[in-house]
Amino acid sequence: MNRWKGHVIRHPLWGAVELTFAWHALLLLFAEVILPPLAPSWYPDLGATLVNAVCAAGVWLVLWRWGWLRVSAVAVPGRPHRWWPAAPMLLIACSYAVAGLDGSATVIVSGLVSLLWVGINEEIYSRGLVQQALNPLGPIRAALGVAVLFGTGHIQNFLFFGDPLDDTLWQMLSAGLFGFTCAALRYAIGSIWPMVVVHGLDDFFQIRSPGSAPDWWQASVLVFQAAYGVWLLRRYGAEGVQSSAEAVRSSPSPSSSPSPDERPEGDSQARA
Repeated sequence: MNRWKGHVIRHPLWGAVELTFAWHALLLLFAEVILPPLAPSWYPDLGATLVNAVCAAGVWLVLWRWGWLRVSAVAVPGRPHRWWPAAPMLLIACSYAVAGLDGSATVIVSGLVSLLWVGINEEIYSRGLVQQALNPLGPIRAALGVAVLFGTGHIQNFLFFGDPLDDTLWQMLSAGLFGFTCAALRYAIGSIWPMVVVHGLDDFFQIRSPGSAPDWWQASVLVFQAAYGVWLLRRYGAEGVQSSAEAVRSSPSPSSSPSPDERPEGDSQARA
């Protein structure tokens, strides 16, 4: 694990791509191969919940082994007085519930729990692990990298889960801009957990809404997310990257030997 960590530190972009690919491979392995279809009447989304819980646990384990649980903003509350920047994204998520919710009480509760696990899983892996790997590139490029990788990853819905291509392409765009804004929010807040709530509710209200939001509203949301993400990065990005870098230097790895990011670059390359 430390050899892989050293590689990710030396090659942030390639490391982020590898981590994204590994996460998607794990997700597909459990969703399509290992776990049988699980949709009991009392909890129709049991299978999706278990898949996301297992993947989230896998990413948590990697972060723990690399000593990145706190520096990746996963195991910390961040700056509670700065949770307010997540409020506009929460309001946007709640706007999709204006038309009401579709489905029985069982379906609604099952969907809410399942999609909150989606939020946990995807925020831990994307804004936690992948963004931490990209941090050496600086806040703007790290957030753009997160956006591209997170958006592109949704192509799996077309390749493996039967979604129409046009719907998938739109989802890739909207997910990319959503990921860009959440990456900027991580730098502002210092924690992924407000975005976990926003992410889960955004998915839940959109999926359980009886109809799609008007095109003008969806387009306005994309424009806002891009502009808001840029504003957050300009105001908080450098501070967020610096805080994360300082935390990396002061946080020991749980392994007995020093982690690669605690060694001089030449030493880490010689040992990796």
